[in-house]
Amino acid sequence: MATTKIWKVQKRLDHVINYATNEEKTRNNYSKHGMDEFDSIRQVMTYATNPDKTEKQFYTTGINCEIKDAVKQMQFVKTFYGKENGILAFHAYQSFTEGEVTPKIAHEIGVKLAEEMWGDRFQVVVSTHLNTQHLHNHFVINSVSFKDGKKYYSNLTNTALLRKISDEICEEYGLSVLKEKICKSGINFENFYKKSMRDSDYYKFAKEDIDYAIEHSWTYKEFLKKLKEMGYEVYFRANKISVRMYPHKRNIRIERAFGEEYSIENIKNKICSRYPSREEVIKPKTYDKRLFYKGIAKKLRKPKGIIALYYYYCYLLKVYPKKNLNYKLTPKMRAEVKKMDKYSEQIRFICKYKLETINDIDNLKEQKKEELQKTLNTRNRLYYKRQKLDNESEKDAVTKDIINVTDKIKKIRKQIKYCDEIFTRSLEMREQVKNLEEKNIQEQKKVKSKKKDRKYER
Repeated sequence: MATTKIWKVQKRLDHVINYATNEEKTRNNYSKHGMDEFDSIRQVMTYATNPDKTEKQFYTTGINCEIKDAVKQMQFVKTFYGKENGILAFHAYQSFTEGEVTPKIAHEIGVKLAEEMWGDRFQVVVSTHLNTQHLHNHFVINSVSFKDGKKYYSNLTNTALLRKISDEICEEYGLSVLKEKICKSGINFENFYKKSMRDSDYYKFAKEDIDYAIEHSWTYKEFLKKLKEMGYEVYFRANKISVRMYPHKRNIRIERAFGEEYSIENIKNKICSRYPSREEVIKPKTYDKRLFYKGIAKKLRKPKGIIALYYYYCYLLKVYPKKNLNYKLTPKMRAEVKKMDKYSEQIRFICKYKLETINDIDNLKEQKKEELQKTLNTRNRLYYKRQKLDNESEKDAVTKDIINVTDKIKKIRKQIKYCDEIFTRSLEMREQVKNLEEKNIQEQKKVKSKKKDRKYER
């Protein structure tokens, strides 16, 4: 089984370099020194790629960067996006049980974990240390994304995702996995993992596409073909299906992500149960030779009126209903539809509260904040009341009240979020309108100057 951990690196890059490069302090002292001491990118990189621990850097891999120039390349990304301060990088590790893996397999697992977890947006250095009885991987992750300049946010949700992906890959290699349980601090990482899937468009769209492929397939082979046609790469690991869509580098094991009903056997059963008599369906007769129409084509009845107009529009728009009955939106189109739904919700919110000015938004936001605080106080009193009760039936009644109050809190917080989004959106729209007006004025000036030039030419 493998355990994982991640923490931040936030001091200057040139700190403790002498300490990091000292072989006497870094050779075979993994268990003596806490890894939280390594607090600079160069220091972590030197430790992670130490030749004494990695067999002369044989088990080191750079993802989206080169090992030799990893520090420079990470610094370049920070400088390019102007994010050189704050958290500089993240240092993570993955440790295996003694004697469970070979160095080669340990490194393969580490590279796969890094690619699926961070590979689509961040630069990562992966190294496998062999200096202890427990083989372990080190990951140095640049805090700034090379793709969009956004910083990596290490929270409980991402920690839960790191643990899940590590467990999935270990299962694929036949390694043991720790059973998920509530930590001493009371944190249940399984709940955070489920929340991350609910909030992720990648997982939502994948589930929709898988359901679509099941519904519109006659056989299991056709199901796999439809997934590939929709742009998914299909993998089979440990007799389970994993899918991935470009540009994401994270594989989704559909059985783990969406439940046991998405196992290979259950998918086959779903397809068979939907079409129990498909083998008895008689295929239409096909003709290899050309077919000829007997008669004059001019005498054929032509469509008139609304039907003719409808066919004409279909011709112009190149829309043929019979061929597009099962049309599937692409992920980009679905993302745009989601944006449209979001904007429509905001418009309904504006109409409901009759928001006309920015002051109206600020006043409503303050009202909602006061309402939120009152509701939170009410819930805290209910929690306190429930602690004092001994009767289970009374506790259940109070718990129901807490659930109802929690639903109200969610609605109020959503309304406050709408206020913030509408405020920022209105400022952006003002700026856009201002830029358009300036462009129109400039274009008008150009047109006038051209007319004057033509007059002088005459």
